[in-house]
Amino acid sequence: MASLIWGMRRFVIRYSVEFFVLFTGLLLTFYIEDLNQHKHKVELKDQSLSRLIKNVEDDVTDLTINLFKIQSAIDYWKVLADSSDVFFERDKDTLGYYLTAMSRTSTIFYANQEEYVTLRNSGYLELIEHDSLVNYLQKRQSSYNAFKKVEDKIIQYEQKIVDLVNAKTGLKELGSIEFAGYDHGTYASYVDDSPLNRGELNMLGYKANQNRFYKPLILEAIRNDSILIDLIRREIKHLD
Repeated sequence: MASLIWGMRRFVIRYSVEFFVLFTGLLLTFYIEDLNQHKHKVELKDQSLSRLIKNVEDDVTDLTINLFKIQSAIDYWKVLADSSDVFFERDKDTLGYYLTAMSRTSTIFYANQEEYVTLRNSGYLELIEHDSLVNYLQKRQSSYNAFKKVEDKIIQYEQKIVDLVNAKTGLKELGSIEFAGYDHGTYASYVDDSPLNRGELNMLGYKANQNRFYKPLILEAIRNDSILIDLIRREIKHLD
């Protein structure tokens, strides 16, 4: 009887140990599999962030060009406000140039959001270690919504300036208009019999004021994008 009980105990102990080893092995297998899946997701996240750096750098380039155009519009307005009557009397070609150039200074900014959408929809944003990086990514998207509203107002008033150019300048092309090396069409001499009146100058001034409002938004976006690039590089380096 004692030997039977002892045999039963040995049986229970043996298979308990085997069950423990088997169960522990399964847990370890699942754990290693989860680690590998997590590592793979982190690698995909880092690849997406690396591509995002290039997108942000391209956006900064576009914003810099837009900033140049916006500043040009402000400068052109100053020239026209101070000297349009003088140009009308002495140099109608120059008056035609500044008036036409001001009708070509609107900007349309399209941020490259493909990689951000990939990060968001894939759940990779949750794998980002630095909360500040997530905040800057989200802030970036909201700021570009504000850009669209300002640009729409600028374009609305620019169309009125286009109508003014069509009514007051000639057909003979005198030269080209360029911004940061990019061609923006040609200009012609001012041919209207009357100088720009107060209402027309005020309209030009309103567009310049919209540009003044837009300028610090772009400067802030460029600064934030520079910070964002640095945060992305720190995130990728941190996880190497």
